[in-house]
Amino acid sequence: MKKISATTKLTLSAMSTALSVVFLYAASVIPTAKLALCFLTSLMPWIPLRERGGFVYALLSYAATGAICFFLIPNKLYFAAYILFFGCYGMIKLGIDSVIRDKLVAFAAKLILCNGLAALVIFGAGKLFSLDIIAQLPNYIIIPAIEIFFIAYELVFTLCVRVFDDRLRNVIITRR
Repeated sequence: MKKISATTKLTLSAMSTALSVVFLYAASVIPTAKLALCFLTSLMPWIPLRERGGFVYALLSYAATGAICFFLIPNKLYFAAYILFFGCYGMIKLGIDSVIRDKLVAFAAKLILCNGLAALVIFGAGKLFSLDIIAQLPNYIIIPAIEIFFIAYELVFTLCVRVFDDRLRNVIITRR
């Protein structure tokens, strides 16, 4: 893979930030397709992340999207979902997959991490928004539902980034 310039990486980061903000804003105001728009938002940091030395640019995109959405998004629940899960998942996935070579062990590590983030969201929502999610639904419904959602999310996310890396990356990003 040929190198791209720092300017191109910064441009990719800015474009992924802009698209992430548009998708999150749309998710907060459009009555349908909220989960699909949040999923698209989670794919955007992957664009600068997969370039050589792109972690800094992906982190910059994540932080910029979070800062802009904090002020722009009317429903702060989508901002919180982006900050806690959707925005950082690509970086977490790449980190775990590069450290742990066994796919099953890496998947188990991501599932454990997802359960920890889910617990953080449940208890954080209870404290911040005065919601008692645990009292509304019993744990035997919440935990399997979150795990099934995460398994489906991981499979679709992996498929989308593989298609992007294999087929679209070289078409979209010109190389010298």
